[in-house]
Amino acid sequence: MGLEPAAATPVGLPAQLPAHKAHQAHQAHQAHQAHQAHQAHQAHQAHQALDDAPARAPLVTSLPGTFTGADVADLTGATRFHAAGITGQQTVSVNVEAGHVWDGHETLGHVSDFVNAASVFDTDGDPATPEYDFHATLVGMMLGGRNGGSIPGAWQSGLAPDTDLRSGAVATQWVGDAYSLGFNVSSETLRGAYGGAFGTADVINSSWGGTDPVGESALALITDGLQNLHPRTTFVAAAGNSGPGGNSVEAPGAGYNAITVGALQNDGSNAYDRIADFSSRGPQDYADPVNGTVAGVRAAVDIAAPGTELTSAFYGGQTGGNNPTLGDSAPFPGDDFYLGGVGGTSFAAPITAAGAALLHSAREADAALAANAHADDSRVIKATLLNSARKLPGWDNGQASAGGVVETTQSLDWASGAGALDLDRAFEQYLTAGTRDLAGLGGGSVAPVGWDFAEVGLGDRNRYAMDASLRGGSTFTATLAWFRAREYDTLTSVADDIAQANLDLIVRDIATGTVARSVSLYNLVEHLSFVLPASGRYAIDVVYASNTFDSRGDFALAGYGLAWWAQAPAPGTPPLLLAGTAALLLSRRRRRGITRAARTAAGT
Repeated sequence: MGLEPAAATPVGLPAQLPAHKAHQAHQAHQAHQAHQAHQAHQAHQAHQALDDAPARAPLVTSLPGTFTGADVADLTGATRFHAAGITGQQTVSVNVEAGHVWDGHETLGHVSDFVNAASVFDTDGDPATPEYDFHATLVGMMLGGRNGGSIPGAWQSGLAPDTDLRSGAVATQWVGDAYSLGFNVSSETLRGAYGGAFGTADVINSSWGGTDPVGESALALITDGLQNLHPRTTFVAAAGNSGPGGNSVEAPGAGYNAITVGALQNDGSNAYDRIADFSSRGPQDYADPVNGTVAGVRAAVDIAAPGTELTSAFYGGQTGGNNPTLGDSAPFPGDDFYLGGVGGTSFAAPITAAGAALLHSAREADAALAANAHADDSRVIKATLLNSARKLPGWDNGQASAGGVVETTQSLDWASGAGALDLDRAFEQYLTAGTRDLAGLGGGSVAPVGWDFAEVGLGDRNRYAMDASLRGGSTFTATLAWFRAREYDTLTSVADDIAQANLDLIVRDIATGTVARSVSLYNLVEHLSFVLPASGRYAIDVVYASNTFDSRGDFALAGYGLAWWAQAPAPGTPPLLLAGTAALLLSRRRRRGITRAARTAAGT
């Protein structure tokens, strides 16, 4: 969408912005205590017989030990993609945050592309040397780390190990003591990193943010605007760690066009079945330039992923959040250290971003999808991930039945969004679905499981009629995702908040009428998950009845991604007879024949 300066009401961005922070949960101890190494825990019965262990899936939790936890790929379903040979090939993923991912760690030597403005903080004064940071390194390995070093193991590899992992940095200064999570940014550094990533990357992850309940900060405007202008880049953001109260999601996740991720709590036995108390959540305030602020009406979290008790790569060099200007800064050298007990939405986000990268990679591996530009539209990726999410105990999007119609004006659960990341089901939702994008942009006849990219005009509707009778008593799930129309000009650093279409998601029994509807006025997602009242023929309607706001007065066409999942009766079975039927440890690996001491580290 081209900029129209004469018609715009631009929002100028200040040159220097307030301090922001990385989204790590456990801040009771400073990470610089890691190098006070005399509290020796043995480098672990955890890695006894590592050389003899069978091959395992990428990334591990840190329970029962730093190197011997459960496979996160199994917990999230990423192994479904890996088993099919899809590991992130032919994709580019960029981690954008305060500092850069360290390419000196044994798991991250393949990171070779670093993007930032000239005004980012530079410890050594040499712009050719990236400003490496411990937090970025932890995050980067979870997304796209690879096996390396003399003892490769499951704990080293991210969920999308073959993505082309790149790094962007935005900090102009860190504040506080060593291993700081607080830093300043500017409009120039935001423009340099994000402007260089959107349109180039398939996936961008950002595990940091600042206070902005309504999504109107410079950070939200820039990222929302660039996402709208570059829809084939999928933007994933951490929700923040300011829970359990509502209205606590931070920008960029508090914006309107990202996939915003909450953190799931490990229950001590490697089950992730509830939201972590610290995870930020709604109800979130809404604002636009026409209507002003409306309190407590948005479901700003889209999905949740494992966000506690994880293991990842550690960087202890004196740059980034451990640079010499910070109190108690000291070097902690070594290219084969790992941090256990890692937690925060900072780490739920790259796990989800890796899931998005696997979907983009799957598209490249499928000839029909590779030829379809809509197959990697981020609205389709978002709808796919949300529609395939696993519902958590107590999940509640405000659905209620009145007059035989299930209705929600909330759309998603305040804390977990559509639920827990489930890449096993996402594989089926995206790759093996009966409908994988219809011809044209206006609905049509569809299989019981599928997805579509389409457009709908103001005052119109698109209908998706199921081509088979659906099973009464089974769960029907559908997700609709679209963008708020924001624009950002990287040359002038001017943003424009143009319009927000108000789309509705309606499920109809073709014979009797409406059975369910998601009709949120303030969200950019509509979501339904309900039990079909009877076997029969059903249809989904995507309705564009109005705009929540339109600052120019001429916004009248909305593109969207739609995903749905339903059950058809078994062939030859009468439908009416069918019945419906889920210790923070920083350690150096033990080299062959050598046992090294584990070091206690502080809180990530």
